[in-house]
Amino acid sequence: MTKTPLTTLRGFLADEHGFGAMELALAMPFLMLLCLGMMDASMLLGTKIDYEQAAQRTTDLAFARRPNSDDGREYNWYVTEAKTAADVEADAVDVDIFLECDGVRQSDFNGQCASGEVSNRFVSVSISNQVDTQFDWAGLAGLIGFTNFPRQVTVVGDSLVRIQ
Repeated sequence: MTKTPLTTLRGFLADEHGFGAMELALAMPFLMLLCLGMMDASMLLGTKIDYEQAAQRTTDLAFARRPNSDDGREYNWYVTEAKTAADVEADAVDVDIFLECDGVRQSDFNGQCASGEVSNRFVSVSISNQVDTQFDWAGLAGLIGFTNFPRQVTVVGDSLVRIQ
């Protein structure tokens, strides 16, 4: 019996050798991107947790060493503590010491609320920094036509404590 082109084609279509390797080759780029995305996401999430813990550590210390005023001395002490805990530059740290009277923020921390108003004093610490991703997502996005995709991601950790 001689093989005709039609029977040869049917033989190729019925042959399943190498089918798994072909499926893997088609799925591998998506699996690689998924793994790279998980690595970047876990690194960014870990950095956010580090910043949150550093900010919480600073507000815990502010609670233990309560500020008497919002002068530069207290402010600088908290900034130094936060930047050391988060291992960032001082300009990545924002410390805010403020007074609220009945939930309304006041301009003077040392001021007094009117009689009958509830007085609350707070220390807020926010750590914000640009973090590089491990994979060049901007380059990949450019290949498919997206041009507005950052190489760096802003990661923020913050904490607020009421001290009075």
